[in-house]
Amino acid sequence: MEITDISATEVSTESWGEFVEFPLVTVMSQYDEYNNADGDNEQARRKWMGPVGDVVVEVETDAGVTGVGHGNWATGAIATIVDETLSKLVVGEDPQERERLWDIMYRATIPFGRKGAAIEAISAVDCALWDIAGKEAGKPVYELLGGPTKDEIPAYASNLHPVDTETLEREAQEYADAGFETMKLRFRHGPEAGRRGMKENEEIVKTVRDAVGDEIGIAGDAYMGWTVRYAKKMLDRLEPYDMEWVEEPVIPDDIDGYAAVREAAPMPISGGEHEFTRWGHEDLLERDAVDILQPDVHRCGGLTELLKIDALASTHDVPVVPHSGTNPHLHFIAGSTNAPMAEYFPIPEWYTEQREEKESTYADAIYANPPNAEDGVIQLPDGVGLSSELNREALDHFAHE
Repeated sequence: MEITDISATEVSTESWGEFVEFPLVTVMSQYDEYNNADGDNEQARRKWMGPVGDVVVEVETDAGVTGVGHGNWATGAIATIVDETLSKLVVGEDPQERERLWDIMYRATIPFGRKGAAIEAISAVDCALWDIAGKEAGKPVYELLGGPTKDEIPAYASNLHPVDTETLEREAQEYADAGFETMKLRFRHGPEAGRRGMKENEEIVKTVRDAVGDEIGIAGDAYMGWTVRYAKKMLDRLEPYDMEWVEEPVIPDDIDGYAAVREAAPMPISGGEHEFTRWGHEDLLERDAVDILQPDVHRCGGLTELLKIDALASTHDVPVVPHSGTNPHLHFIAGSTNAPMAEYFPIPEWYTEQREEKESTYADAIYANPPNAEDGVIQLPDGVGLSSELNREALDHFAHE
C-alpha cells in the first residue's frame, strides 16, 4: 500500500459557535481589549483565536483507503505545513510505517517546529495514518493498541461557563442528573480583577458545589490566565470545596511556576493541553509540575507520540486525562490502563433553548459520528479505524475561504 495524495481543509472558528464568546479567564485576559470576563466584549476571543479553528487532513492510498485526522488551531498554518512540507515527505511512502514517517516529519520540521503548528500538522497526518491502519485491518484502532482495557469510558461534563449564577446552577444540576460523576467549570477572572475577581471565582465554585452536593467531583479551568502568586492565593480560598483538580493555572512554559503552584495547592494541578511531544511532557513529569497530564492527540504529535507520553506518565504514576473528547482520544483511552476518563462537552439545556431563538453552530460537528455520553459514560467506538467519518455537509459549510 502506498500514499498517493494528502489534502488539508481549513475549518472556520464559526464551527465553535457562541461558546467562544462566553465569559471566562484566558491567557489574554490581562489586556482589556481581549477580556470578556463581564460578558460585554463578545469579540474578545475571536480577535486572537484566528479565523481558522481546525484543519482536517485526509491521506489517500492506492488501496482506496483514506485516513482522516485533524490539527487544532494555528490559524491555517497547519494546512500550509501539510501542503508545502509534509506532503513531500509522505506521498509515495507506505502508510503502515508510522514510526519511521513520524520521525522523518519531526526531523524535517525542526528548523521551524518542535512545538506549535508544525507538531499539530504532524499530529493530523499521524492520526490519519492510524485511521488507515484500522480501516485496512477492519478493526477499531484500540484493537491495534492491544485491545480494550475497559468496557466503557467514564466521562466528565466539561462546560459550565459562568454566564450567570442561575444558569450555572441549573447546568450543574442537569449534569449531575444525567449521571456525570465529575464536571469542570470555568473561572471568570485572573489577577487583573483583584480581590473582587477572586471573590467571584470562589462564588462560581461554591455555586456548583451547592448545586451538586459533596458526591460529585468538581474541577476548574484557569486557561493559563493566572500568575503563580495569584494561583496560590486563589487556590487557598478554594480549599473548602474539595476540588478534583485545577487546570492550567499558569502559562505552559513556566514549568517552575507549575511546580511551585502544585507544591502549595490543596488540590491536584493538571496541565499539558498546550504542551508538545514526549520531550515537552517529560519536563512536566520530571519536575513534578502536575498531578494529572492532559495532552491533546491533535496537538502533541498524534497517537504515535501520545502513546509514548502515556508510557512516560505511567512511570511517574501520573494519570493521563486527554484534553477534549474526540474519537481518537476515545480509542487511546480504551487501550490505556493509565487513562481513567474522557472529557465530554454536553450541550446544556439552556443553550438548546437559546438555539431555538437564533441561529447557532455549536452542535454542528465536522465528524458524522461524534462521541455521545449516556449516564456519564461513553461506549467504546465501534467503527473501524479512528471512527473518523466526516460530515461532508458541515465540513463544506464551515470550510474557511
